[in-house]
Amino acid sequence: MSFKQLATGTTLLGLILVLIVAISISPNLHTHDALILVTLFGLYGFTEFFPLKRDQFSISLLLCVDLVIFVKFGLVALVFTSQVVHFFSRWYRQRKFEFWKTLANNGMFLFVNGGSSATFYLLGGTHHDKMSVNLFPLFGYCAAHFLFNHLILFLYFRKLDGTTTFQAHLKRTKFDIFSTLFAASLGFLVIMLYEGDGLYGLIAFGMPMVLCVYVFKLFNDVWRSNTLFRNLAALTGDFSGVLEVEALFARVTEELPKWFDNVHCVIFLRQDENLNAISRSAGCGSQDLDALHRYLSQHEDSLRDDPTLTKRLGDDPQFAGTVYKNLVVAPFHSSYADYGFCCLLAPKSNIFDATTLDAVSILANQLSISYHNAMRYENVEKQSLYDELTQLPNHRYGEKRLTEEMEMLTDGVALSLLLIDLDHFKKINDTYGHLAGNKVLQTIARTFEDALEGREFAARYGGEEFIIVLPGSDSAQALRLGEDIRSTVEAMEVPVPTLDGNIVTIKLTVSIGIAAYPDDAEDSLSLMRFADRAMYIGAKRAGRNRVALYREEKESAGSRPSTADVHEGSCI
Repeated sequence: MSFKQLATGTTLLGLILVLIVAISISPNLHTHDALILVTLFGLYGFTEFFPLKRDQFSISLLLCVDLVIFVKFGLVALVFTSQVVHFFSRWYRQRKFEFWKTLANNGMFLFVNGGSSATFYLLGGTHHDKMSVNLFPLFGYCAAHFLFNHLILFLYFRKLDGTTTFQAHLKRTKFDIFSTLFAASLGFLVIMLYEGDGLYGLIAFGMPMVLCVYVFKLFNDVWRSNTLFRNLAALTGDFSGVLEVEALFARVTEELPKWFDNVHCVIFLRQDENLNAISRSAGCGSQDLDALHRYLSQHEDSLRDDPTLTKRLGDDPQFAGTVYKNLVVAPFHSSYADYGFCCLLAPKSNIFDATTLDAVSILANQLSISYHNAMRYENVEKQSLYDELTQLPNHRYGEKRLTEEMEMLTDGVALSLLLIDLDHFKKINDTYGHLAGNKVLQTIARTFEDALEGREFAARYGGEEFIIVLPGSDSAQALRLGEDIRSTVEAMEVPVPTLDGNIVTIKLTVSIGIAAYPDDAEDSLSLMRFADRAMYIGAKRAGRNRVALYREEKESAGSRPSTADVHEGSCI
């Protein structure tokens, strides 16, 4: 049975119950009761629109007024009042008519009112006796009202959610048991006041109740604001010291949803021409993310400067088919051209208010500062780990990364190291100037990067020397790559500026030495030393523009004078 079928069945069954009870028991209505009915109608509407709320919990006083209307004026007056009030309440909160949800909602009230009334009559209750006579039937009415209400709610949740179990639903009813007892007790009090003083008794109850609800609302707003800003202070203090951009955003999207009930947080960042979702809270699906991305892209210019609160998100075509009703968007900046959006999405209507907007605005301001600091830190860190000219890892980071890659290797897996030196680089600087030398280094660095894939990486080792690390490659594989790089460089024609401001094209060659782990060395230091030896003795001394393996150079060392120690360092 689908949700639509369940909603239709509940409505039909509720109508049948109401008709049977209404026909069996004639309504107890007179023209002089009009003013009292209007007063009760007003109280019923007030209790529907202004429940007592505390955080995500609410206490509805509907049963309180419900009892008075039913006991004194019968089921017809109660059904009319409840249907009219609930219909307008639903329209006011959502500002649109959803047929099946409206049908399900009205059907539930028909079934609950009809079933509770039938229980009252079966237990001997009447509309003409004092409450003291109807006490037991009234208890039965309240119990039936609670049971029927939660039975229908469980069935609805089961169809909408698909994962709701009866045990899980029972946990949700614990609070409702006490709120029902509270509302029923007030209802009995109102009945006694009405029996004693009529309209004056209702007014004597209604005025204090209205004031009490309003005061409680003020208290709840103050308490909620205090909690919100206390959480805000803790969070901003928490991430103010975070100096990594990803960790900063992850902290926000993890903690911010905890302040609310069933809310998701997504952070978007404008990167070049793209608006990218950098971080999102758990449970935010790709469909919801795409809808939010389309919405931000469409309204980006108007959202960049000030935080905005959208209460009727369901009316936006970008969110058609999603469950979200409320949206808060707070922009943050590292610079004018570098900005992003911190977004809060809620499936419930009116969960965000002006206080929420103020809190998220303050969060966005602090996020701007922290984001700016994190970007500065990342730039400084990058400058300390990368060579500014070639944008490759520098000597220190290259050696650190080599050690890490060797530690990650499993037994039997090889790693090769290529040490590359540009031939006659000093002659290029002396002839054409350092600008030409810089151009050569930048060009050769891109050539090395283009030849690599996966975990392989290149680094500037110092001066005109570079290293390439090949995790998972043995010396034979490294030799093939080295030959490819050597032949590619040999075929290149690099345009460089001269000292006179002209552009000339020059040819380049490189000498490459290769050592492999574990065949040649057991540690990173030895690997670097042996690759350096292969490069200088096996390639440079042999005529340059060559690729030399440390193993071959070592094997041939016995046929040459012992000059292995002539050069085992490198220019930095």
